[in-house]
Amino acid sequence: MPALTLTLCGLLFGCGGQPEDGESTEVLDAPDTQVMPAEGAEGTVTASAISTMSVFGASVSFNSNGDNFTVRDTAADGHSAVAHIYNSNTGSYSFCWNSSGSGTSVTCNRNFAEGILIRFRACTGEAGTGRLVNCSDWKTVSTAN
Repeated sequence: MPALTLTLCGLLFGCGGQPEDGESTEVLDAPDTQVMPAEGAEGTVTASAISTMSVFGASVSFNSNGDNFTVRDTAADGHSAVAHIYNSNTGSYSFCWNSSGSGTSVTCNRNFAEGILIRFRACTGEAGTGRLVNCSDWKTVSTAN
C-alpha cells in the first residue's frame, strides 16, 4: 500500500522525486560567484547618517551630514508635528515645528559642534502655546565628525 500511495502522490502532485519526461538529470556547473568590480569602480561606502523617530501624527528624521531635522506631519489630527531636541554639549533644548498641516514636511538646520551626542524625539503639539501633546521615546545620535 505505501508504494501505491507514493506513486499516486507522484502522479497527482509531482512529489515523487523522479524527473519529469524530457527533464534532464545532468548536474549543471554553478556560475562563478566571484565577480570583479569594473575598472575604476572604487569608492567609499558610508553608513546611513539618517535616524528617524515617529509617534502618531509626527515623524522626525535627523541627518547628521548637515545637522538637518525633517519634521513630517502624518495625521490630520489638529496638532502640529515637532522635533524636540536636546544638545548634550550645551545642555539646551530646542524645537523644530511643522504647523503647515497633514502631509507636509519642514526642514530645520542646526549647526551642532562635530562629534557630540544629541537626543531628539518626535512629538505632536500646539504650536501657538508650545505645549507638547504626545511624544516618542528619546533617540541618542552623534553628529558627524
